[in-house]
Amino acid sequence: MFSSFSDQTVNIHFQWLQRNGIDGAALQRFNPNGQEGPVRNAITTKMRTAAETYNRKFYIMYDVSGWTNMQSEIKSDWINLMSKYNTSKAYARQNGKPVVCIWGFGFSDPNHPWNADVCVDVINWFKAQGCYVIGGVPTHWRTQDSDSKPNFISAYNAFNMLSPWMVGRIGNAGDSDNFYTNVNLPDQAYCNAHNIDYQPCVLPGDLQERQRAHGDFMWRQFYNMKRVNCQGIYISMFDEFNEGNQIVPTATNSSVIPAGSSFQTLDEDGTACSADYYMRLTGDGGRMLKGEIALTPVRPTKPMV
Repeated sequence: MFSSFSDQTVNIHFQWLQRNGIDGAALQRFNPNGQEGPVRNAITTKMRTAAETYNRKFYIMYDVSGWTNMQSEIKSDWINLMSKYNTSKAYARQNGKPVVCIWGFGFSDPNHPWNADVCVDVINWFKAQGCYVIGGVPTHWRTQDSDSKPNFISAYNAFNMLSPWMVGRIGNAGDSDNFYTNVNLPDQAYCNAHNIDYQPCVLPGDLQERQRAHGDFMWRQFYNMKRVNCQGIYISMFDEFNEGNQIVPTATNSSVIPAGSSFQTLDEDGTACSADYYMRLTGDGGRMLKGEIALTPVRPTKPMV
C-alpha cells in the first residue's frame, strides 16, 4: 500500500522537485490536536531532511479549516513544535524572515467562523515572532464578496503576502484571460498600493473534468501571471489527487489504471503526455516567471520527451 509516511516517498517527492527546478513546497498542517497530529508532526521532520538533502525549500502552511480553538492553539503549536524548523537551511525565508502561511482566513463558509479581529490578532502575533506571513485567502478578497466575508479588509491588509485560492474558479484558458483582466490585474494594483506581495495560484486543471488541454490551460495561467508581474506563484496542488489537480507524476493511459475504473489519465484528450509532464511544465513556468526564458503565450514544454 502507498504511504506518504515513508521516508522513501518524501525523498522521491523532493528529488522530483529538484529535477524539475521547482523551488520548494508548502507543508499543509491541519489542526495538530486532532487524530492526525502525531503523523503530521513526524512528516514535518521527514520533510526537513528531504529538503536539506535535495537543496529545496519548505515552509509550514496552517490550514485552519474546522479548527475550533485555532486562535490560541496555532500560537502554541508554532512556539512548541514548529518554530524549531526555521533554523534549518532549507526553511524558506523572505526578507530574512521565516515564512508561515495561514490558509483559510476570510472564507464565507461555516468552516471558517472567525471575525476579522481574531484573524488580525493571529497574523500580528506571527509577525511579532519575526515571521513573514502569507495569507491563503478567498478569490474575491479585494471586493469582499462571493467567497469572502464582508468587512474583512483589515485582516487581508495585515498579511505580508496574499495568495488567493483559484481551484474551482477557472477551467479553461478563456477563464484565465477573464480573471487576468478583471481579478488579477486589480489585485496586483491593490497589493502594490498597500505594500503587500501577491502570489496567485496556478493550477493544472481538474483531470477528471478534462480541463487540462494537455498543458495549454496551465501555461496560459503562467503567461498571464507573468504579465501581471506577480511576486510569486503557488501551484495548486502538488499531490491533491482527490481534487484532480495534482502535478505529481500521474497515470499516463488506460494500461496503468484498474480495468473498468472511471479514472481519467493524462491522455484523456487524445494527446499522450509523460507521467512527469506537469512537473516539467511547472519548472518551465517558474523559469518564465523568473525571466530565465522569454515571456511566451506558446507552451514550450513538450508533452512527451
